[in-house]
Amino acid sequence: MFPQSADLKAVDSEFHKFRQEARRKAYSKDEFSDEEIIRYDLDTARITGRENPRSYKKQPTVDLLGEGGTDIRELPRHG
Repeated sequence: MFPQSADLKAVDSEFHKFRQEARRKAYSKDEFSDEEIIRYDLDTARITGRENPRSYKKQPTVDLLGEGGTDIRELPRHG
């Protein structure tokens, strides 16, 4: 049986870990297979890309030294 049943959600650490990683690493639930969406109930996981740090980083076109990139959250605020 899949761990999405109501009785197992509170005790199944794999279920919660997978959903947390999905929020942190994905931009939408479309990145997952149908089996993963059902097994981990990803329809309700609020996967928006907001928790993904790559959402906020702008990489330069050419970065030979691997030192470039700007995190827009670190830019000064105006206003």
